[in-house]
Amino acid sequence: MLYWKGGAVNVEALLDDVLGKKVADELELVAIRSREELTRFTGCQIHQNVAAVDTTVHIRAWVDGKAGVVTTNDVIPEGLVRAAWDAAEIARAQTRPAGYVPPDPRPVEEAAAWDEATWEASPAERAALVARAVQGAAALGFNASGSLATGGGEIWVRTTRGIDVHHRTSSVRFVTVIMGKRGGSGYAEFSGIRLSEFVPEEAAERALAKARQSEVRRALEPGEYTVVLEEPAVATLLGMLSSMGFSARALLEKRSFLDGKFGQKLVSDLVTVYDDGLHPQTTVMPFDFEGMPKQRVYFFRAGVAEGVVHDTRTAALLNTTSTGHALPPPAVGWSPMPTHVVMEPGTAMDEELVSGVKRGLLVTRFHYARTVDPMRGVMTMMTRDGTFLIEEGQVREAVEDMRITESGLRALSLVEAVGREQRLITHGEGFGAYLVPKVRIAKFAFTGRTERM
Repeated sequence: MLYWKGGAVNVEALLDDVLGKKVADELELVAIRSREELTRFTGCQIHQNVAAVDTTVHIRAWVDGKAGVVTTNDVIPEGLVRAAWDAAEIARAQTRPAGYVPPDPRPVEEAAAWDEATWEASPAERAALVARAVQGAAALGFNASGSLATGGGEIWVRTTRGIDVHHRTSSVRFVTVIMGKRGGSGYAEFSGIRLSEFVPEEAAERALAKARQSEVRRALEPGEYTVVLEEPAVATLLGMLSSMGFSARALLEKRSFLDGKFGQKLVSDLVTVYDDGLHPQTTVMPFDFEGMPKQRVYFFRAGVAEGVVHDTRTAALLNTTSTGHALPPPAVGWSPMPTHVVMEPGTAMDEELVSGVKRGLLVTRFHYARTVDPMRGVMTMMTRDGTFLIEEGQVREAVEDMRITESGLRALSLVEAVGREQRLITHGEGFGAYLVPKVRIAKFAFTGRTERM
């Protein structure tokens, strides 16, 4: 076999070679080729260019209904065959069957998510874009820090049962935090699959405006406030709910807030949230790491609880079918998991979201998010990089960062307006990508505040 093709590892030939060996009853092979080239900057100057290119193969071997997993980046024929034998030995050593069997092939929809120019973007191209991004901050003597990453990935899933799927995607992600001269800060990000769609001035100006506005901040007493959450904050809120309760694993482990609640109205009828790996505005992925086609799964539709995501194991245990949400074999302890969460937009303009607030807060984003009570969807987190007091429908002044302890379910039940525009967020504390609008919530519990030293 030809194990090199066009100067790169011929992954298809390597996987075919392993599948042809009789090392186990069944084999599942997941190959991931990743490429990330990243330009970091601080003090409005580039200080580092790094690049990482790797090909990793996850091998799950099945023997007598038991499974063993080995991961390797020794992508030569001998290395992969050795890893397959090791996976088979691990399977034999298991004390009980896995409780399910590998899936049979199902049709997978093709999805375009590749841009050659983004995959091949050079350090010089990234440097020119970073220079444009930091220009405004430099002019004010502010400190712009962050990174611009380009590259992408390819994934192959092949099995002895006949699954044979392949997908490749390009990616670009820009993140910046701009610090003012007196402690003000602002945040912005951009994610997509085409570098040509990235306008550095637009993203940087969002962060710069917040840094300017938050140079002087006042302390605000904790309590319940009406809030306008910007897209990064919404992404973290949904990400926490996703990890707590949007998976069938959480149902099986009796720790999901959706357990026994399907068909009930749990949140505002303005809220529709689902996972869709084929949504054209997100980081498209047509199948999961078992090679199963991704399906749209609604968690809330017009406020009503509807479903959770499945992989092959949870589907077998709950007598249903996989929705295409398996994680890579080494992450089986967390699988399945939503990876392309979408909240449908509403009709409100940005000005309307704020003008409807008598007294409340505008929150840019959260950080340090942690689970408190998964059965009630309660989480705790801190505001960061732009928190502002709203009075009589106007943003008045910046406030010190505050701690939230709140039920995501209660928050979504009190949504009273949803923005008409969505933004793709991939840098938050949630897992995967989040395509979300801004929202206004009638009551949101702030339980503490930052004391500036």
